[in-house]
Amino acid sequence: MSKSGVSVSPECISTFNELKLGKGTIKYIIYKLSDDYKEIVVEETSADGDWEAFQSKLMSAKAGYKGKEGKGPRYAVYDFDYELEAGEGKRQVSVSMMGISLGPGTDLSPGAK
Repeated sequence: MSKSGVSVSPECISTFNELKLGKGTIKYIIYKLSDDYKEIVVEETSADGDWEAFQSKLMSAKAGYKGKEGKGPRYAVYDFDYELEAGEGKRQVSVSMMGISLGPGTDLSPGAK
């Protein structure tokens, strides 16, 4: 557990390892804070590598706190495939990112009033 008191679920680690080992079944993972704000959990995985769909899911993510709902923070890993120039072959890279998409005046943090 980190100093923040938030732990990482074992499913997060096993799902990331599955993506990292390149078994081909996962193109991205979206993580979120659990509803009790005590653990990072897997919200969704997908074998579909559609970048626009992935971005849309991150931007429309919802979270609730004290009866309010708004856009919520997410963590994600996306597995990119790309080709090198001059026919040098295909490569793969996993990119980790964090997204916080809060609307104007929306504060869903535990300390918000």
